[in-house]
Amino acid sequence: MTTVLHPCLDENGKPVVVAHPTQPTSRDTWLDSRCTATLSRTAEPDLPSALNGLALTGNPGIPDENPWYWRDVVPDAVKGEPDFVMPPGFRATSGCVVIEPDRRIWIVHPTNEFMGTKATFPKGRLEPVLSLAQNAAKETWEEAGLLVEPYAFLVDVPRRIVVTRYFLARRVAGSPALADWESQAVSLMPFEEVKKALNREGDQAVLPALEAYLRTLAKT
Repeated sequence: MTTVLHPCLDENGKPVVVAHPTQPTSRDTWLDSRCTATLSRTAEPDLPSALNGLALTGNPGIPDENPWYWRDVVPDAVKGEPDFVMPPGFRATSGCVVIEPDRRIWIVHPTNEFMGTKATFPKGRLEPVLSLAQNAAKETWEEAGLLVEPYAFLVDVPRRIVVTRYFLARRVAGSPALADWESQAVSLMPFEEVKKALNREGDQAVLPALEAYLRTLAKT
């Protein structure tokens, strides 16, 4: 059996074996808002040069492993963001729900289904030097390869000993072909497919707030 490696090394500089690589979809799926489009990090990228009028290729030149960068490019908080309430003994994480103009949503597939997760929104533990919004943008860059602009609070989700704050965000640069070793694939999905793909309760808890927001978009 051929060993398949992720193109990125892990945080310790070691190769990452992908046990069951994700199958990519064809280029035309990216351009059809009715389709789920998937880029596999273990396959040759087959992306259009642009999506919804914005480039989908190229590296915006974000420095690796430099959390201070995000303090310069992402505001400390989004307009109207509520206070973050975290029970004693809990830790904070934050992430982004990135929505395209065609109403599809970006989803990441953790490498080797880490912690049993098949699909999720990009998120991660709060870096001490960052705000929740800045941290969410950083995690989205690392896990999805997308440079995003958080623009609104979506929902806080408590789970076990973690509270995750989710922001609505728009893509401004980057490419799923830049996702790091934590993601073996990145998908762009219609909302109905997102509901089917998310297999963890913490992620599913985001769906009511997201669906309500998408309804407001449908009225505009």
